[in-house]
Amino acid sequence: MNSLTEVLQMLTDLHITLLETAKKKQDILISAEINPLLAVMADESKLIKKIKEADELRMEVLEHDKPYLPLSKLIEQQPDGVTKAEWTSKVKLLQRLFEEIDHVNKHNQQLIQQSLTYTQFMIEQMIPQSKDSGLYSSEAEAQDSREYARLFDLKA
Repeated sequence: MNSLTEVLQMLTDLHITLLETAKKKQDILISAEINPLLAVMADESKLIKKIKEADELRMEVLEHDKPYLPLSKLIEQQPDGVTKAEWTSKVKLLQRLFEEIDHVNKHNQQLIQQSLTYTQFMIEQMIPQSKDSGLYSSEAEAQDSREYARLFDLKA
C-alpha cells in the first residue's frame, strides 16, 4: 500500500505543476504574446502525458493490491489510521486541485474567446464595405466573390 501513497503524491505534484502551468498560460494570454504561449502549451502537453501515465500506474497499484475497488472504498477499508488519514488528505488535495485547474481553464477559455472575437472585429474593420448592394447585377456577384476571397485570405 506504500506504493499507492507514492503514486498519490506523484499525482498531487503533477497536478500542482499543471495548475502553475495553467496560471502561467493565463498570464501569457492576458499579455497577448504568442511565442511564450506555444512553449507553455508544449510543456502542458508533456505534463498531461505524465499525468496519464501516473494515473495508469495508480490503476495498476489498485488492481494489484485487491480486486478493483474505487479509491474512496479502499480508503474506508484501510485499517491503519495513519495511512487512512494520509490517503484522505491527498485525495482531498487532489480534488481541490482538480477544481482550481478547472476554474483556471474556464477562465483561459473565456480569454481565448475574447481574443478571437476582437481579432474577428479587427479583420472586419480592415475590409472595406461594399458601396452598393447590387443584388441583381452580375457585376455584384463577381464583386461579392472577390470580397469573400479577400476575407478568406485575411483570415488565413
